[in-house]
Formats: sequence, C-alpha cells, structure tokens
Amino acid sequence: MFFYCSSTEKALIRQAAKDRGLSMSAFLRELATGTEPKRRHQLPRVDHPALMLAVSRHVGNLNQVTRWLNTALNAGQASQIDALRVTTALVGIERQLEQNIATHCEAS
Repeated sequence: MFFYCSSTEKALIRQAAKDRGLSMSAFLRELATGTEPKRRHQLPRVDHPALMLAVSRHVGNLNQVTRWLNTALNAGQASQIDALRVTTALVGIERQLEQNIATHCEAS
C-alpha cells in the first residue's frame, strides 16, 4: 500500500514511530487497524567489534556449508553427501565459535 504525504508529514510519522519503538510500517498498521503490533524480542546489544567480526566469520562458514548442501540436494546428489565431512565441518565451526566467545568473556 502506498500513500502520498509531504516530507514534513513523513518526518512527523517517522518520529512518532521512533518514539513508540516501532517501524513506520508497524506504527501505521497500528493506527489503521487499532490493534497492538506484535512486539519482537529485543536482541541483546553487543558493543564488542572483535566478537562481532568473529561471529560473522562463523556465520559465513555456516552459509557456505548450507549452500554446498543445498546445491547437492537440488542436483539430486543427496546420497553422495558425505555426512562425516559435513559433521566435522559443523563441529569445527562450533568449537571455533565457542573459543571466540570464551576468549571474549575472559577479556571482559
């Protein structure tokens, strides 16, 4: 759904949504329907760039493993997937992630 408003009106809507901790979409839905928006759980704030970088690298590794599995499954090669190789890769990623978190917690 689209509607037109002036830049001043848009700024007022944006500020009202921000004041309520909502996205503009959620705020406008609430106004239009009269219902309370679904509240998302707040994610903890992490102010440690080194930890975030380490975690993002592990997420990249998990993404690569997932992409490899999906490619094999979509090509009909599920029987050729080496479960031991995949398990080893996942366990390695898990251990590295645990080590990075432990190192970060010790440093804090």
